[in-house]
Amino acid sequence: MSKISDPKLFASIKAFLTVYLPKIRARSPHTVQAHKDALNLFILFLKTVTGTELRKITASDFNSENVVAFLDWLVSERGCADSTINQRLMSIRVFCKYLTGEDILAFDSYLKIQEINRVQVPKRVLEDLLTIDDVKMLLELPDVSKKTGMRDRFYMALLYDTGCRNDEILSLKFGDIVQGKDSGHVGIIGKGRKFRTTPLSKEVIALLRQYTAVFHPEQNRLRYLFYIARRDVETSMSADNAARILLKYEVQAKSSYPHIPHLHPHLFRHVRAMHLYQAGMPLPLIGEWLGHSQLETTLIYAYADTEMKRSAVDKISTSKTSVFTDEVFVFQDDDAIIKKLYGLD
Repeated sequence: MSKISDPKLFASIKAFLTVYLPKIRARSPHTVQAHKDALNLFILFLKTVTGTELRKITASDFNSENVVAFLDWLVSERGCADSTINQRLMSIRVFCKYLTGEDILAFDSYLKIQEINRVQVPKRVLEDLLTIDDVKMLLELPDVSKKTGMRDRFYMALLYDTGCRNDEILSLKFGDIVQGKDSGHVGIIGKGRKFRTTPLSKEVIALLRQYTAVFHPEQNRLRYLFYIARRDVETSMSADNAARILLKYEVQAKSSYPHIPHLHPHLFRHVRAMHLYQAGMPLPLIGEWLGHSQLETTLIYAYADTEMKRSAVDKISTSKTSVFTDEVFVFQDDDAIIKKLYGLD
């Protein structure tokens, strides 16, 4: 086997991912994985586009020309969205800054990489959404007489009910869910290692108990909630496997309901937030529910669609409601939900 051309670079990659990010900078596992993914993609780009073999990659390959070409490659060959491209650029910048601090990358090379502009991302508009009836229909598709069908229905139901990010769901352990008689909640470690609790509906608690009887009969608190077992080795269910689950039911649904959009985990998060907003939940509370660190992130849901406008007109047209009567929101006085979201319960 040939020698590595730049052993200091590869030692720095390992130290960056295993020591600097998680221990010195105290970044979450999700953030570390995002940086790892970006570096792996950059290495793949160097191999496929520039013909540089893995063992021959050196610190000098981290230059502005290659990074610009890498970003173009993400668009042309990988079909990445603007926000994804910006995330990859940020990861490369962070790593190059680390290399500069270790005297492995020249400072002027790092400055040129820093000068690369981020892609201007247009303001997000929620277009592809699901109605409550759409969600109900999707949850009826899995064949629950089979183990995989039971898992698939519970996975989609939990995605919707909690509004969690997919990686938050896949990293859950069985012990992260607290069950009561007819209620429960789940403890989630989100972005920036921020902890939050999210209430679970009684319907999802019922699905959880059915799922637990088959997949967690021993109720091991440290076992992944969604797991894959191969050769007696268990790992967390992967994002790819989750994507295959949703694609399966997307194909099934579109055969009878062609209006159904592409199903992906984040769609369920958007849909849940929009349904809560339409039900009258205040935006700050939705932000807590979703684990947003800034209210601005939640403002995407603050628009009135046609149905909300029609509903508002209907309300002021009835004898029960007038301009002199305040409309009481569904979640406004639900102390139990508010306490759970803010960690008071």
